[in-house]
Amino acid sequence: MTRRQHEGSVQELLIIRHGQSEHHVDGRSGGWTDPRLTELGRTQARATGAHLKAHAPFRPSAIVSSDLARAAETAAIIGAATRLEVETSPALRELNNGDAAGLAAEAARRLENPFREPALDWVPFPNGESWRDLYTRISSSLSALRASGRDRLVLVSHGNAIICAINWFLGLDTDENLRCLMYEIRPCSLTHLRIAADRSRTVTRLNDISHLSPM
Repeated sequence: MTRRQHEGSVQELLIIRHGQSEHHVDGRSGGWTDPRLTELGRTQARATGAHLKAHAPFRPSAIVSSDLARAAETAAIIGAATRLEVETSPALRELNNGDAAGLAAEAARRLENPFREPALDWVPFPNGESWRDLYTRISSSLSALRASGRDRLVLVSHGNAIICAINWFLGLDTDENLRCLMYEIRPCSLTHLRIAADRSRTVTRLNDISHLSPM
């Protein structure tokens, strides 16, 4: 992606993964499984909201969140603390795990399609998405926000979706980059991306959970 293609794009994003969810502790698969937050997850979201109220790195115009319950609930808690409007969108959902949604992890594994190359186009579960499908969905959504002139936003999403958002922001969209570049993204972590004065793409924070200590 060229410098010219980046001009006029999103200036700053603060990306937050949802707090701990029930599926993290009850052995269910993730993806489009739609559990709510655990009490720890709500505590994490409240701590994140309090931190942003006092220490937001920029003045965001809104919170845009995945519509899955664990993300929307996180966004609502943060929105209440920061007095930011919350919008939800299915475009920011996690990788679609198709027929495995809601299943116990062992039952989901029995449904899994055999792995095949190219890895980016492998669909792990029937009626689900490939990694390329996820990247296309996330990049299209963020490109639409960019085109609408919404340039300083908080996003609340999911681990794999956030990985795709980071790669989109940095222009790392070759097959090799999409296949190999991964980032640890923990519950209620903060990732701050901005365009610097010289138009360079800057990762100011990545997977920052210092505001959650000592949970």
